Amino acid sequence: MQGFKVRFRLIGWAGILLCMSAPAFAHNIYGNDGFLTGLAHPFFGLDHLLTIFAVGLLGMQLGGRARVSVPLAFLGFLLFGAVVGMLNVPMPLVENGIASSVVLFGAALLMGRDLPLSFAQAFVGIFALFHGHAHGTEIPELANPVWYSMGFVAGSVLIMIFAAAVAWYLSMIETEKPLLKGLGGIIASLGVMLWWF
Repeated sequence: MQGFKVRFRLIGWAGILLCMSAPAFAHNIYGNDGFLTGLAHPFFGLDHLLTIFAVGLLGMQLGGRARVSVPLAFLGFLLFGAVVGMLNVPMPLVENGIASSVVLFGAALLMGRDLPLSFAQAFVGIFALFHGHAHGTEIPELANPVWYSMGFVAGSVLIMIFAAAVAWYLSMIETEKPLLKGLGGIIASLGVMLWWF
């Protein structure tokens, strides 16, 4: 019974976190507070939130070095994409790439297959470029680019840590990881819905 209550609370908090976001809100942030604006940015866009959450889960699902290296690969390419966006270098199909990342990362979790580490890093890295470019082009005019970048990286890390905690907890209560795969299915389904918005 106690385990059920803890699981219910965990799912409840995850639901609250997802409900706090709106698909288009991340693309309408204005202000001059730099770090705080950047910190909030990943939380208030369902596309960004789901992708970053999925990357944290995927790293934990793969295990070993992937627990750290897959999220780090995403963060590294995220920053690179942000610099490209801040320099106003055009990148085609950014919104499609972001929506695709939600679907594909969710599908990867759902399949639950072991991916080679280098492939997993490249897989998340490519789509991180799209997310980074979106962050970089949406920087508020009066915000300090460095502080803003530090903020959205910090926000991304917080989401990944939460995802890792969820995956770790699920690993304690199950052996075949059906709940983790189920989360992947939910994420992929929401990603498909994002295509319509």
